[in-house]
Amino acid sequence: MDEVIPSQTITNAIISTSSIEQRQRILPTHVVVVLVIAMSFWSSDSIVSVFKNLIHGFASLRIPELIRFKTPTSSSITEARQRTGASVMTRLFEMVAKPLATPLTPGAFLGGLRIMAVDGTVMDIPETQENARVFGYPGSRQEDISSIPKSQVSFFGRSRYSFNYRCIH
Repeated sequence: MDEVIPSQTITNAIISTSSIEQRQRILPTHVVVVLVIAMSFWSSDSIVSVFKNLIHGFASLRIPELIRFKTPTSSSITEARQRTGASVMTRLFEMVAKPLATPLTPGAFLGGLRIMAVDGTVMDIPETQENARVFGYPGSRQEDISSIPKSQVSFFGRSRYSFNYRCIH
C-alpha cells in the first residue's frame, strides 16, 4: 500500500486535520486510516477479517508508531473509526486524488477538453421525520409515495483513466 499512498502522506493528512491521538492507543489513527482503505480490497469480509488480512504475512512489520498488533474486536475497530472521523479520509483523498490521463492519453480529451461523466443513483434512507422533510418521498402524485424516503446522489467525474472526483447530493 505504501507504493500507492505513502505512509508519510497518511501522516500528513492526520496532522493537517488535527486527528493525532492524545494518548497511545491499541489502534492508532494511522492504522485506522490504512484499515479503512483496506476495507475496499476485502469488501465482502468482516472488518476483523480485513484487519487480519492486512497484517497477515507482515508479522515483523512495524507501523510508524512502532507497535505490534493483536487482533482487535469489531467494537474496538468501530470505536477507533468513530474517533478518527471522516475528515482524515477526506483530506487524504484531496492529497492523493488527481487526474491520471494527460492530453496525450488516447480517448481522455476531445477538442482539447477533458471528457467528463455524470452518473447517479437513488438510495433508501431511514424513515424519520427529518429525512422525509429534507429528502421527501418519490412519486409523481401525492397518493403515490414510497414507503420510505429516498436520497438521490449524483456523481460528477472525469471519464476514463480516472476516478469520480465529487459527490453532490
